[in-house]
Amino acid sequence: MSTRAVRNSFDPARLTQARQLAGVTKHALGDAVGVTGAAIGQYEAGVTPRPEMIRLMADELNQPVAFFATGRPIGKVDVSQAHFRSLRSTRSYERLKATTFVEQVWELTFALEKRVELPEANVPNLDGLHDTMTPVEAARALRAYWELPEGPVANLVELMERNGIVVSFLAMVGEPDAAARVDAFSTSALERPIVVVTPEKAKSVYRYRFTCAHEIGHLILHRDVAVGDPLQEREADAFAAEFLMPRTEIEPLLPSTMNLPKLSRISQQWGVSPEALVYRMQELKGASDVSVRRAYQKLRTGIRQEASVLDYPGEMPMLLKDAMKVAEKYGFSIVDLSNELQWAPERVRQVLGNVVERPALRVVL
Repeated sequence: MSTRAVRNSFDPARLTQARQLAGVTKHALGDAVGVTGAAIGQYEAGVTPRPEMIRLMADELNQPVAFFATGRPIGKVDVSQAHFRSLRSTRSYERLKATTFVEQVWELTFALEKRVELPEANVPNLDGLHDTMTPVEAARALRAYWELPEGPVANLVELMERNGIVVSFLAMVGEPDAAARVDAFSTSALERPIVVVTPEKAKSVYRYRFTCAHEIGHLILHRDVAVGDPLQEREADAFAAEFLMPRTEIEPLLPSTMNLPKLSRISQQWGVSPEALVYRMQELKGASDVSVRRAYQKLRTGIRQEASVLDYPGEMPMLLKDAMKVAEKYGFSIVDLSNELQWAPERVRQVLGNVVERPALRVVL
């Protein structure tokens, strides 16, 4: 598509999206292309830029010129509609960039759903019962609703995807520190619930699983409430603890006194971290503050090899990848998808999660 054709169908929302994805301010973009930040603001407000300016902005923001054309659905997510796991440590531009990434996840999912039927979103809304149902009760209710058997939750991400939750690794290319600060977040603002986890979190399968369960807690408990209240994070943690380690099942297995070797064995069986079990020891067994601090200190200073999510195929997000594979069988390629979305093919692969292929390893949870 030529710059002149794009000028005739210029979509200011796409410029905002591209700028936020790049993590640059209006002033910085203006400096890079030879105009003022105010001029960029005018373009984003609806003033149509000249064709040559569209080309300059596309090059600076690393987008195809056609990205700025109208005619494609755009999923809008405000920062206030996303629950960030590490809200205080995440910078405002990083939150903007991360929520814009979610918009792209939704757009890609929407395009794939034209060709492939994905599982329906099967996430009950308990937000209206929040005054009468505790996070622990909500976790028990969800286990019953999803008809989970007793015992550990095996392949948590696979379970989420079977119930229509899109799980994705955050693709903030070239910004590993920013991705680590974002940690994880979720939103129900679009037609399909989305949970995003950073690759940094995936280095430990136990912390990753707890984080995913934490985000399910937000989807269940905090769908229609304003984000940012620290109480919501504590409630999501309580939900995750009960969802992954139900009291009636885990309490009889816990030792009467702090016993880290035994907790380590339980950790491997249940797919949770020893730290989470130490917390449960205090919560359910009345372990003293002193013994808990000592246990945490030993765990921090001890040498241990934590398993990566890459070692557990059932914990790797596969819904979008698998949908793309089905679409390809029917003649719809990544190039076709990139043309429909007006993204570079490499960006399509990044959002699909195809940068790292799924390992063929056995599940041992």
